[in-house]
Amino acid sequence: MSVSRWRTAALLAAPLLVTAPIGARLAAQQPTGQAATQVAVRGRVLVAETGEPVVGANVVARGTNPVIGTQTNERGEFSLRLPSAQYTLVVSRIGFAQDTIALAGRTDVELRLRRNALSLSEVVVVGYGTQRRSDITGSVTSITPERLENKPNASVEQALQGALPGVQVTTSSAGAEGNVNVQIRGRNSISASTNPLVVVDGIPYNGSLTDINPSDIGSIEVLKDASATAIYGARGSNGVILITSKRGTSGKPQVAYSGYTGRSEYANIPRLMTAQEFADFKCVRINNGQNCNTALTTTEQRNLAAGVNTPWVDLATHSGSQQQHDFNVRGGSDDTKYYLGGSLLKIDGVARNDLLDRATVRANLDQRLSKWLSVGTNTQVSQIDRSGRGASFENAFFANPLISPYEADGTTLAVVPWPEDPVTNNALEPLLAVDDDLTRRLFTSNFLQLTVPRVQGLSFRVNAGLDLASSKTGTYWGRNTQTGRAVQGLATVSNTLRNDWTLENILRYQRGFGAHNLDFTGLYSRQGSDLDVNGVRGQGFPNDVLGYRSTVPLLSVPTVSVTDYDLVSQMGRANYGYDDRYLLTFTVRRDGYSGFGSNNKYGVFTSTALGWNAANEAFFPWKETVNTLKVRLSYGQNGNQAIRPYRTLSQLDDRSYLNGDVAAPGYIPTTLGNPDLKWETTTSRNVGVDLGLWNDRVRATIDAYSASTRDLLLARAISSVHGITTITQNIGRTANKGIELQLGTTNIDRGGFQWQTELNISANRNRIVDLYGDKQDDIVNGWFIGRPIDVNYGYQFAGIWQTGDDIANSAQPTAKPGDVKIADLNGDKKIDPLDRTFIGSLQPDYIAGLANTFRYKRLSLNAYLNTVQGVTRSNILLGTNQVFSDVRRNTVYRQYWTAANPINTYPANSNTSNPLSVPFYEDASFVRLRDLSLQYDVPTTLAGRIGARTLRVYVNGRNLWTSTKWTGLDPELSNQRSIPLERIVTGGLNVGF
Repeated sequence: MSVSRWRTAALLAAPLLVTAPIGARLAAQQPTGQAATQVAVRGRVLVAETGEPVVGANVVARGTNPVIGTQTNERGEFSLRLPSAQYTLVVSRIGFAQDTIALAGRTDVELRLRRNALSLSEVVVVGYGTQRRSDITGSVTSITPERLENKPNASVEQALQGALPGVQVTTSSAGAEGNVNVQIRGRNSISASTNPLVVVDGIPYNGSLTDINPSDIGSIEVLKDASATAIYGARGSNGVILITSKRGTSGKPQVAYSGYTGRSEYANIPRLMTAQEFADFKCVRINNGQNCNTALTTTEQRNLAAGVNTPWVDLATHSGSQQQHDFNVRGGSDDTKYYLGGSLLKIDGVARNDLLDRATVRANLDQRLSKWLSVGTNTQVSQIDRSGRGASFENAFFANPLISPYEADGTTLAVVPWPEDPVTNNALEPLLAVDDDLTRRLFTSNFLQLTVPRVQGLSFRVNAGLDLASSKTGTYWGRNTQTGRAVQGLATVSNTLRNDWTLENILRYQRGFGAHNLDFTGLYSRQGSDLDVNGVRGQGFPNDVLGYRSTVPLLSVPTVSVTDYDLVSQMGRANYGYDDRYLLTFTVRRDGYSGFGSNNKYGVFTSTALGWNAANEAFFPWKETVNTLKVRLSYGQNGNQAIRPYRTLSQLDDRSYLNGDVAAPGYIPTTLGNPDLKWETTTSRNVGVDLGLWNDRVRATIDAYSASTRDLLLARAISSVHGITTITQNIGRTANKGIELQLGTTNIDRGGFQWQTELNISANRNRIVDLYGDKQDDIVNGWFIGRPIDVNYGYQFAGIWQTGDDIANSAQPTAKPGDVKIADLNGDKKIDPLDRTFIGSLQPDYIAGLANTFRYKRLSLNAYLNTVQGVTRSNILLGTNQVFSDVRRNTVYRQYWTAANPINTYPANSNTSNPLSVPFYEDASFVRLRDLSLQYDVPTTLAGRIGARTLRVYVNGRNLWTSTKWTGLDPELSNQRSIPLERIVTGGLNVGF
């Protein structure tokens, strides 16, 4: 590999997180003493399919020494000063295929880049720097820009959902904010967190991703294998998500606006029983279908006669709305680049009073102070308002349709809606609570970059990060609610202050020696976190006037919590490449954590990876067809910090007592200390292949991996003589393996029409290798050696006992026709715990995402599907004892076994028809149309009439269609009586001035 080729590669691999923007750095590297012979070269980079400008494209003059290059501005324009007009320009941008253009004496050129979501030549963030994808030896995957644009993404997790292989994103609960879980390459730990590490602009981030405005994000990379994540040591075993915000560019200030608005409805709610069906059901359950009036309370009888049929779910929900408005301005010069952005998001969920308001302001600045010194900041200030208590959807789901939520006037919510059952809450009661919930956060990442004079390729950088968050909540339940009336007003107040800081010293050396190139990164960092929580709970107020701000409750109970921890780390990473063919990466990191036991304060984690760009070999026979063929191998270790602060220490709990009429302090032990506690360690292996065919017309990445995790944190049972029954130790082991495929194809590209497909599919299998060192299962916790961490284990449903069955000689001799039949698996003619078995799998056979994009000139249509297949779950809505023995709660409408309707799928309507509460399992696989988008890029001539450079209008539908056999609320949601998944339709526009 020639020196000039290496320098071009080094430029493309130059860090975005840990150096100044490319334009600023390259301007600093332009050779001196050549001003008299330089010529000005100008040009423009456009999207081949639409003709719109490509912003932030890297433009490099091949063969210059030092490297000369810049970035395109908001209009896609660039300018360079070169020794002559005989150079070849190399142009690249994430999301586009790299291209070149020979100047051949020209000083004004235009170049069009084709969209290419998985381009193997793009530059990607890999942590403490960047690399060309073709130079990466680890498993790194990136989000396409389209997943961040023109979609109603309230959080980063929503953009990740189903978009990347090996990344399972599950909506565990819906609503205005919802709760989304992210798991990378399966589950390694049994009891510790499996959440990935999130790094924003180079700084570890502990806050909610909802606080980050997706419109400010420039790129998202996910690091998956040990080679890619080892640089994060004790926190990298669950994978790493790298988020990089947008940067400024050289050129005149460019203003942009993007915004959307839309409506939402719930996607699905199972049919509940009507008032008459509920009355009939209750009559059968309590009185076997006889004397139905005596089965109903007085209120129920009166309301049934009056035709009351309360649609509780309809009362708890409404049509939701969602809107977001983003403004930003970016620009600068060769020495100064800035990006300023502001955003407002407002969501009114489908559950009444389920609200989320977010306001963010971002300021990113890169300033070159001299040829060897640059400084910069990436700062976001956000405010999240989660005030308001949504109607209790779970209570609405259960609520008796024969009971009205209102008093006799029909408008005032009843404090006790069911006089005969005063403990039943009004599902709409939370709407009356006073609830304030406000979080403010300052997240800033700042740097100082020093290019060491006279030492080519050597630089030093200091990163300083601060995450300061304060949260204030206050809730008051007045006498107009059952909760408040019982205690004469109930108030809770909490103030939380979190302060996370990071200081990193990074030394980097990049140098090429003929066909050799070396890239070394050294790190020394300190990080700390302080979390203070102060709260009080009060009850017994003289009135409801001041709410939770009142200072005179009869009883108040304060709470105080302080949590501090510190980390210190050293890391070294060396990347070596020979002739753009052979690649080697070696990483070692040492982490010290205050939460580790005193005997294991430090852990060392290493990884090694090899890469071979086979298509670059001179002997490679299929160069006309295969433009990229790279084989990757990696092996290494990562940690899961896992241990909460103070967990290694012995702890006491307050047990104050009365000594006569005097309160005396008292304490009891709650936790035994363990000075040997340490991190969980995952050792992983990865083999991968990157493939590009026909000039990246077909692009594929295949990875196969295996991982073993040891020293799991588990609670071992001990003698109760200490007053404590368990102690936490590092004793368990698990294993993980899987395979991933990411495939991108350009199926048609002619006549102004283009059809592109992006497919990702992955399968993961985990199992428990050992628990307590004795090869014994832990049936109580549902952990079984050789099985996945999460399993369905219990009695197996075998149908319904029918009239005429030989029940007396069966394993259930006391059963009756209509009762649940349980499988006697061992054939001993009795049903006992030995008949329990494994039912289906909670571990998916595979997860996949499929996106098809159709473009015709300026019009484009994108359809995005994702699927989870092979999951079996217990459907709690089919439980036979959900209504309680006296039938106080409603349930899903269904057919029951009767002598006249002897079905074999569901038992008789009786409290005793399922004495062992055998669950009913269903296939929870699904295929979902996650997003459907139609957009149009208005011609420049028309956009110019309103003074705009670019104008795009679009409409998007989310969760429009789901195919599943699941009969509950939704196969993805954890709670089947929670806020339902929303179907959202939005329309918006993006305009640049």
